[in-house]
Amino acid sequence: MTIGDKLKKMRELRKLSISELARISKVHRTTIHAIEYGRFNHPGIGTIERLAHALKVSPLYFFEERVITPLEAIDKIPKDLAEFLLREESLPYLLLSKEASERGISAETLEKLILILREEKMSKSEKELEYARNYDKELRRKKI
Repeated sequence: MTIGDKLKKMRELRKLSISELARISKVHRTTIHAIEYGRFNHPGIGTIERLAHALKVSPLYFFEERVITPLEAIDKIPKDLAEFLLREESLPYLLLSKEASERGISAETLEKLILILREEKMSKSEKELEYARNYDKELRRKKI
């Protein structure tokens, strides 16, 4: 799939016209049109970065052949996960997931780690609540 194909697919997924994408990305609409229709096959990295930011994807989306859109894998990806994958802010989480996979850390181990972190957070919240209750009791006791 070419950069132009990916650009058009993502633009359509985001339900943007070429003019709307041009306005958001600050890339001229004729440039976007030329990229999408294969008349401009090697846009600069600055152009790619502006388009990626406007489409809320990583610039790598346009260069990695293995990167596919949720539409290309729709049967395998739940809708909420597809939206997560498309957000630029999700990139650090995806990179951590990739690293965990490459290091042989199983999904089950990651699930256990998340459970431990949740329990720790809840324990902290419960401790804070207990402290507040004790503090309140102490204040009431002193007023009596």
